[in-house]
Amino acid sequence: MSGAIGGAVRVGGLDGVLLARSERGDGRHQVVSTRLGGRDVVVKLYGRKRAYLPTLLRAFGHRFLVGKTGLSARARRDTEARLIGLWRAHGFAAPAVLDLALPEPVFGPYLVLERIDGPTVDARLRDPGAAQTDLGAGLARFAAEWSRRHGLAERLAEPGLVHAHASFAHLLEHGGEWSTFDFEYAYTDVRRVEQLVAVEIASLVATLRRAAGARAAPLLRALVAGYTDRGRLERVVADGAVGRFRGLESLARVIPALRARGPRKLRESVAALRAELDRAR
Repeated sequence: MSGAIGGAVRVGGLDGVLLARSERGDGRHQVVSTRLGGRDVVVKLYGRKRAYLPTLLRAFGHRFLVGKTGLSARARRDTEARLIGLWRAHGFAAPAVLDLALPEPVFGPYLVLERIDGPTVDARLRDPGAAQTDLGAGLARFAAEWSRRHGLAERLAEPGLVHAHASFAHLLEHGGEWSTFDFEYAYTDVRRVEQLVAVEIASLVATLRRAAGARAAPLLRALVAGYTDRGRLERVVADGAVGRFRGLESLARVIPALRARGPRKLRESVAALRAELDRAR
């Protein structure tokens, strides 16, 4: 399997266009747009995304330090299928898993997914020509559903309703709706759902600020205004432990480089969120 992003590829007996691939692993992880069963679809083939040793080390961190699902190709495929089903069952927008088989066998697990055409919200936030009023309205609509999802996650003690890789780069805009994708990993600790929700909130605020740049403040205002559970946002900014995973903190004591990465970004995002909540009082 080879080719450049946007180039023609053939997979499972189908001709298609390569949308994404992992260059660091075994070369089998690819996302391909094609036609199957008379409709446009996305075929996602799962392979190892990193070299073997880094994969083993990361798998240890996922399981014991952060509490996430496995890194194997089959585990990631099964997690993605399960989470898409879970989100859609509760009415949250995500591309459907289609019960379609490839005409020819491929090596390793795969999913056939509904194809959703549209830019990522991250790309829209970075586009200086995108109307701020439209972005603000979209953020407010998204925030209402975001708040509903967080409420369900906490009420059901369901960590699968917390996106483990929250980013506006994992939201597609189409027909006035924002659909979430990239469900290869999930949190697993039902005892920490409230903290995981806080981490997702801080993470998404971080990606908003990074993508929107100088326009971030009014867009963050729209996001906060649309989030219906203000009490939860207040808890996020009041919780000094947001983003802290006990295992990672222990490891950071002996690996200083870890101290300046994710936790610092989350703290900066929480500070921005706190400032917006204070302004709105």
